[in-house]
Amino acid sequence: MKRVASPFAFYAIALFTTISCKAGARSSTSLVTDSVTLDSVARAKQDSINRTLPGYVVDSILPVEEELRRFRAAIAKDSVSALDGGAPTRDSLVRKLVHSLEVSDTAALQAMLLNAREFAWLVYPESPYTKPPYTQAPALVWNQIANSSASGLTRLVRRLAGEKLRFRGYTCSGKVDRQGSNKFWTSCIVSIGEPHETVRARRLFGSIIERDGQFKFVSFANEF
Repeated sequence: MKRVASPFAFYAIALFTTISCKAGARSSTSLVTDSVTLDSVARAKQDSINRTLPGYVVDSILPVEEELRRFRAAIAKDSVSALDGGAPTRDSLVRKLVHSLEVSDTAALQAMLLNAREFAWLVYPESPYTKPPYTQAPALVWNQIANSSASGLTRLVRRLAGEKLRFRGYTCSGKVDRQGSNKFWTSCIVSIGEPHETVRARRLFGSIIERDGQFKFVSFANEF
């Protein structure tokens, strides 16, 4: 049976939008910055409104625990207890990204990215998507993240791979979004360019996750 989808027009592309929740609701700032997630949250919120309308019929809704069990079984992977393949600091992760683009190392770029197992065991269970009004099945959320990131990585490589980018620094939103053991940094902008040039400010990725001293990119959703 399928979850009824709400008619709302993840990632509409509207990055850097602040979403306010009622008092007591958990912050969804981190993944919201990735455009696919923004749309996912909006659809979930609209769905919670639709449920109060006369004539609304729920075809079938599985408990979050069952949705998660099925998603984990579908990816056919063992559980994980830590992020792997990223970097030990946020600064080194961003520098690693820029260097990998300069040398066209797509394998290194993929290794810096959150994967399905990490999402299933470390991210989703502690995210806003497990509770109303933002409840979403893990498979839906992950597919939106993965699809947005895949297309973003393709555009990133086409535009910047092999160039001498001359990293000048980066900034992220000062607010850290905490979700259980996970921390997220959003609205990150990377500055690149020659010393005598006007510095180019680029959005090269979505949010950054940190868990137990290890950092990775949630997605490569970018401006290109």
